[in-house]
Amino acid sequence: MLAERRWDFHLYIREDRPWSGTMVCSCSSQRALVEISQNYTEFVAGMRCLDTGDWIKLLQCAACGQLWRTDEWDKYQPLYALKLKSSEGWKSIDMAPLIKEGLLEKHGGVDAAICLKQGCTQHSLKGRAFCVDHFYEGLQS
Repeated sequence: MLAERRWDFHLYIREDRPWSGTMVCSCSSQRALVEISQNYTEFVAGMRCLDTGDWIKLLQCAACGQLWRTDEWDKYQPLYALKLKSSEGWKSIDMAPLIKEGLLEKHGGVDAAICLKQGCTQHSLKGRAFCVDHFYEGLQS
């Protein structure tokens, strides 16, 4: 097993060649959508900011060149990073479907109970009172 020392959330230095100064990232092992709320500073460390938008950034990993669309820091909102194949149209990407998919996975799917939002007929997330759409809506306000 290759010895590694964690440097931050996505970059590390190989201990078998510390003199080389080679940084290796974990971008390829990251999922397409990563929640970075608890590790924002560590995640963006070692990234180059290529562009900014309305509360979003286009970042590039200095080690491998992977592009990421990240939310701008906001201590009151969940923050996400999305892997991109290109920078084309990066500002207009709708991350809501991917975030909702992640919420479903995180909560273990849906419950037998119906969402408490008046008029909604969808099943609620497991352990929650609301369906994924209304739960997500609450996160955004």
